[in-house]
Amino acid sequence: MKKLLLFIILGLSLNVFAGERLSFNKGWKFSLNDQSGAEVIDYNDAAWRILDLPHDWSIEGEYSEDNPMGGQCGYLPSGIGWYRKTIEVPKEWKGKHIEIAFDGVFMNSTVWANGRKLGDRPYGWISFSYDISQETLSSDSITFAVRVDNDKQPSARWYTGSGIYANTWIDVKEKVHVANSGIFIKTKGSQVEIDTEIQNNLNKKAKLTLLTSIKDQFGKVVASKNDQLKVDASGSRIINQSVELVKPELWSLENPYLYTAVTEVKSGKKVLDRVETRFGVRDIEWKAETGMWINGKNVKMQGVCNHQDAGALGAAVPDKILRFRIQQLKDMGCNAIRTAHNPQTPQFYDMCDEMGMLVMDEIFDGWMKKAANDYGAHSFDEWWNRDLTDWIKRDRNHPSIVIYSVGNETRGEIGKDLVERCHQLDNTRPVTSGHSASEYMDVLGVNGSSEKMGWFDSMEKDRVFIGTENTHTWQVRGFYRTKTWYRDGYPNKRQKSYYYPDLTEEEVFSFDWTNAVGRKNFKQIFNSSYDNAMVRLTSRHNIEQLRDIPYYAGSFRWTGHDYIGEATYVHGGWPFKSFMGGAIDMANFEKDLYYLYQSQWTTKPMVHILPHWTHPTLKEGTEIPVWVYSNCDEVELFFDGKSLGKQKPGKSHDKMQCQWMVGWKAGELKAVAYKNGKSVVEKVIRTATAPAKIRLSVDGESLANKSKDIVQVRVTTEDEKGEFYPYGENRTYFKVIGAGKIRALDNGSPIDVEKHFEATNRIAFYGLTRAYIESTDATGDIALLASCILGEKKQVTSNKVSIDTKVLNLRGDLLKTKIEVFYTVDGSVPTQNSKRYVDAFEVELGTTVKALVVLNGKEIQLMEERFAKDEGFVFDGVRVAANPGGDQAEDATFNIANVSDLGSGFHGKGYLDFGRNNGGYVEWYQENDGSPGEFVLKIRYSAQEKIRPEYKVLLTINGVDQEIKLPATKNYRKNWAVFEVKAQLNSGANTIRITALEDDGLGIDELSVE
Repeated sequence: MKKLLLFIILGLSLNVFAGERLSFNKGWKFSLNDQSGAEVIDYNDAAWRILDLPHDWSIEGEYSEDNPMGGQCGYLPSGIGWYRKTIEVPKEWKGKHIEIAFDGVFMNSTVWANGRKLGDRPYGWISFSYDISQETLSSDSITFAVRVDNDKQPSARWYTGSGIYANTWIDVKEKVHVANSGIFIKTKGSQVEIDTEIQNNLNKKAKLTLLTSIKDQFGKVVASKNDQLKVDASGSRIINQSVELVKPELWSLENPYLYTAVTEVKSGKKVLDRVETRFGVRDIEWKAETGMWINGKNVKMQGVCNHQDAGALGAAVPDKILRFRIQQLKDMGCNAIRTAHNPQTPQFYDMCDEMGMLVMDEIFDGWMKKAANDYGAHSFDEWWNRDLTDWIKRDRNHPSIVIYSVGNETRGEIGKDLVERCHQLDNTRPVTSGHSASEYMDVLGVNGSSEKMGWFDSMEKDRVFIGTENTHTWQVRGFYRTKTWYRDGYPNKRQKSYYYPDLTEEEVFSFDWTNAVGRKNFKQIFNSSYDNAMVRLTSRHNIEQLRDIPYYAGSFRWTGHDYIGEATYVHGGWPFKSFMGGAIDMANFEKDLYYLYQSQWTTKPMVHILPHWTHPTLKEGTEIPVWVYSNCDEVELFFDGKSLGKQKPGKSHDKMQCQWMVGWKAGELKAVAYKNGKSVVEKVIRTATAPAKIRLSVDGESLANKSKDIVQVRVTTEDEKGEFYPYGENRTYFKVIGAGKIRALDNGSPIDVEKHFEATNRIAFYGLTRAYIESTDATGDIALLASCILGEKKQVTSNKVSIDTKVLNLRGDLLKTKIEVFYTVDGSVPTQNSKRYVDAFEVELGTTVKALVVLNGKEIQLMEERFAKDEGFVFDGVRVAANPGGDQAEDATFNIANVSDLGSGFHGKGYLDFGRNNGGYVEWYQENDGSPGEFVLKIRYSAQEKIRPEYKVLLTINGVDQEIKLPATKNYRKNWAVFEVKAQLNSGANTIRITALEDDGLGIDELSVE
């Protein structure tokens, strides 16, 4: 292996000139758990796993309710991991300036080279590098070791991943070179100003020439500047150059034109360093009255917030998938992304530059503790300046970045210092925050509070305003309810929600993930895709406000894509693992909401119908609100060929959708959209019968002829006629044939807690399954075999079972296939002597069907599917009341207390009994996405009156203590009282702790915050 690495590096080095950057991703060794002495050269790592970076070890693990990450970070494993890699040092590196660079390591990384500690970086979302010139000069080989400590949890308020999740590099430079992130390009009109920092690591003064050439997108030099200079020994110098472009092409959303600045540092005729920097020419103005102007055009920021992870792929997102997701948002009509709540990998910004996507670049979540073991809790004070400096210097040449954000729902005078430091490093962009130290910000950024009724009537208009986290609505793909739902109930004085009427007087739909008995927490519900599930206002209302209020500069909905984590506070915790506020789910499947935005934010003719038209348990004639989203002039709806009339999409939020009340009956709905009186686009949906087939297709680009390329395969559940079956939940089994492997499987479900990484099978979620297939070699044929036992798991309308297999060619020549399937219904393992599958067959409830797939005579897959009343989703689910209780004590963090279910009348699965030991506590995490202020805490408890008349407890809110007395209750453990106390809560994360000060006789059931 060592010889192979040497050959690769030497081969590359033959073409190395100063300033070369070499990928350093291949051939690392990895071991999970802490390893004593693994930083030394002769440590025995023979048993370690070999892998290529980027790598996220958490997403490779199993979901578990017991994992320390908990609901905040998505129930995945964390821990400590080690990486090692040994290389030979090419002779061309001797005497050069050599660095090892990391684009991102989460978190608390320590790096060694040949046993010498290079440094620590606690922040997991920052790029950094180390000088290894000492090792390359004195040694013929280098052993790198990287320790990554993500053990203490939660280390954030959402899923972070663990490990070296981004690219690594070796940078080869001369002793005289351009400093890291040492080029800063500013443009105004046709003028281009370039600051270049040159580092001289020689022990003598360097006499140099600095040549900067500007190339257009075709590689033609359109301007240049040449300067003579001297740089002192072991010193650095910043040189300012200015050039003018003749009629420059301007960078814009519609035309993201990029120039390249080629920087050459010369000594005589020898080029010591050469750096290429892409940039865009654009002028941006910010006006309080009208928001942002790009090149003289008023542009509303139609934005979303997004985290780093991509569902089943975790934090180590392949470039191809990242680009797909950005384009997916752009196709939705989104033109801006907020990097919530940390910088993303460098290639993200490159892609946004190329694709014409604006970026609000955000550096921090909190400036103090927001999660127990996050950066704010342990490292912010010491490291913020270094990290902020490295971040801005890395990112400031990207034309896509139009504004910086320095915090999210946090507080402190430090905000002033953060803004000042941003201005020092880059005076071309304003600074904002998500509702943090707003008095110091150039642009007022407000999160959930800006959704409140009356906000725009009273807000100050001294600065540009942006809704940095606005709006909050939730929906599950393929799930519908006609009754309006608010997270905190309606009316709610604190939230000041808008009123939206129900779509029907009585709820129409009952299909659900479980019934009331199956929910251990009242929050564990799916949310409706009608855009009628929210905190304060609907997505439609937000779109209207952004469009019509001149001083509303931009809105960043929470979120663009669903993400892992934040599953407890909002969604009630296990088995909920993710936050489902996106317009697109974790598996990159678009929700109905996606098409709402498309209808309002795009011009290419489109039309979309919701809900689906498969409702087997509905009484015929039941009126269903049929919504159609379109950006055309007029829409006509047909049922079984008969027109139900034409409607014009309206401008007001309640008229953006065209609505027809249609009596349920199996059949066909067709929406035809018209422009200027002519039909331009149509959409058809039909009622499906029982699932009988699967269909395979590719979303995005196909597999390329290179190793480690990736492709997204969509598996669609269909009936025997090929109609989409929207309740599909049967399990698909996958087998890659040829030079590829399964990278991960997903389905977009917020409650599916099966393992993603290199899984071989996965259930469908509302009719769709996702497979990520990766090539293992640069050449070779690749095909995917997918097989499924299909049928209604509860046999609501049919007891028929079908078995389907499909082969999808992904690269190269078509696979010659002869597929046979053998099955059993008696629980036995099928063999090639079992019954051969020919056609659909009937089974009784309680039957497990097992099937063997034989490909070209070889046994490939063994499948099974059970059909029974206790399997699958339910068609008669009854949702519990919107807010029957609070956050359960047994689900919170607690110590010196026991979960008990003795007695009666408690909520949830039990309560906390503090027993005979005082000093026990229970602590809740509460997130306030609105403004700070006074709230009412409601503590539900039971206390033994036979011991004492009242019980002293210590109430601690964000570290501030107050003693309160809970009056004893009659019938201990059967009667439950509610004690109310007023309290100040901050914006963002809050911790509320109740500590028992007296022993015996106290039980805490839940906490409500109003």
